[in-house]
Amino acid sequence: MKINWFSPLQPASTDIAHYTGRVLPALQSRAQVTLWTDQAEWDRSLETICEVRRFNPLQMDWAEMNRADISVYNIGNNPLFHGAIWQVSRRHSGIVVLHDIRLHHFFDGLYRVAWRDLPAYLNAMQFYYGEEGARDAAECFAENARNIDYMAEKYPLTEHAAENAIGLLVHTREAFERLKADSLCPVAYAPLPFSHCGMRIADCGLESGAKTHTVDSIQPFLNPQSEIRIPQSLAPPFRLIVFGYLSRNRRLDTILEAFAELPEREQFRMDIYGEILVNERRLRSRVRSLGLKSLVTLHGFAPEAELDAALSRTHMAINLRYPTMGEASGSQLRIWAHALPSMVSRTGWYATLSEEAVSFVRVENEKEDIQSNLKAFLKDPERFALAGRKGREILEKFHSPEAYAHAIVSLAESARAFRPRAGFMKLACTAGARARDLFGTNVADELLRRISEKIHAMGAG
Repeated sequence: MKINWFSPLQPASTDIAHYTGRVLPALQSRAQVTLWTDQAEWDRSLETICEVRRFNPLQMDWAEMNRADISVYNIGNNPLFHGAIWQVSRRHSGIVVLHDIRLHHFFDGLYRVAWRDLPAYLNAMQFYYGEEGARDAAECFAENARNIDYMAEKYPLTEHAAENAIGLLVHTREAFERLKADSLCPVAYAPLPFSHCGMRIADCGLESGAKTHTVDSIQPFLNPQSEIRIPQSLAPPFRLIVFGYLSRNRRLDTILEAFAELPEREQFRMDIYGEILVNERRLRSRVRSLGLKSLVTLHGFAPEAELDAALSRTHMAINLRYPTMGEASGSQLRIWAHALPSMVSRTGWYATLSEEAVSFVRVENEKEDIQSNLKAFLKDPERFALAGRKGREILEKFHSPEAYAHAIVSLAESARAFRPRAGFMKLACTAGARARDLFGTNVADELLRRISEKIHAMGAG
């Protein structure tokens, strides 16, 4: 099977680029993959695995596209990385991998910020959500998306992202249950993959006597000699870490306030790694005003090797998300790869995680729960270390790139079988729209019913 795979690629500053790197070796072993990117630069080591082609959504090589059996489009919430991919997906049907389910931020970034196209935005909102949706969209556009979180919750625009899909893949059961009820095309669920790459967990003297073991699955492309080391010392100062792409929903202000008000804060040190997508100057000022300059270090973006080294020195990760866009978390899988205990928000995908593997923070009680988890850690750090080991077990059992690649290929077979039916359905929709334009709504409804019956018979035949 030949697969066109549309995705951001490393070094793009999105975890979806890393996700493609993680799954690519396993997928290439089952199919002939061509990577498509609109980036000017990408990690050239990808070309040792498969062909990489650059595309412009306005000047596509359709002949080359059609040589593949299926196209796979990775869609997330950042229009800088996924806008061009979505544009191609509207013109060439394929599988859409939804990395987020609430995608209003994505479309706001296109229609309002990039294109300044209010009519197209209103048309989309009118089509999917009627007059109320269009009115709220007009207000959101006029006020520069000040209520964007409300819009994402009430009007996720998931269907707009998948409007030309002949297959959908999601990474959470919540998304799967919702979409399979509403979608005509095949829908699949596969846990987000993460390659542990032969990384060893080194036994560094934990009193539990946990054994050193080696993961059997080794992917040479992804640094197979990496070693996961649990910090030798379970004594203060304990190291905390927050990392990833740090937007408003990562709750940095709340985390810092909770830390500043913790009486035992001197027993911790906090490292913050990643691209800060909010006002970095304001965040640094906040660290100073809270009296945390000696306890909190902002490192900025770090290459994977540096981040992994930092994680190997860490005792606990803080991985809060609110609001969540319905996504699974590559950051959480990286935390588990390092057998680290972690705090997560009790919402969305995170709420489905085992209490044996994570410590929860309630959305309505964030500061208190952060502080109570830190105090509990000080009383019994060994219990938290065991939770990190449980997370590692979950990672190895459910998140292998090999199982994910198998799910992609299986869905591709179902999507190819669905493609003719999708064509007839699209023909019926086009005929209905033309009928309404020509004859008006009353006449067109009966005419559309007859046309649909004929087209359905053609498809069934």
